[in-house]
Amino acid sequence: MEVSFHANICYKTTEKIAFALHSPFEIIGKELSKNYGGIMEHLWIDFELIPSQSPWSFRFQKRVSGNSAKYLTGLSSPDKYNVGHYSVKPDFIKLLKIPPESVANYALSLIYQSTSILFDKQKILGEFDTNKFRLDFLSACKKNGFNINNSAP
Repeated sequence: MEVSFHANICYKTTEKIAFALHSPFEIIGKELSKNYGGIMEHLWIDFELIPSQSPWSFRFQKRVSGNSAKYLTGLSSPDKYNVGHYSVKPDFIKLLKIPPESVANYALSLIYQSTSILFDKQKILGEFDTNKFRLDFLSACKKNGFNINNSAP
């Protein structure tokens, strides 16, 4: 399964945050891109950096066309199959006050917490091992120097 995190859509006030999250998101996404069973082949999670944007709730699609890639932040051509997608919205007041070196910890903490939704979606995801995915998430963060336990909202 391919995993990716994105903070592509932002305002000028959150642009620096988007840039700061690019590398941590890429690192953790690559570490989590492995087989967890089930039928999901791609999971992408958007980190919303526009306060007025409503977060997307989890949705699972059997096929997402690569032709829609210009509208979707987590996909590039070609077509992707069995795709899970949702977004996470931070507390913007808190986000803008966090020191730059702690932004990744905060964002990854929120994303980790959000992955509990995968437990609720077990039926449609088949034998997807949500426990292993979440343990690997914690491990990848720790291995790469991100402290998500102390930065929970």
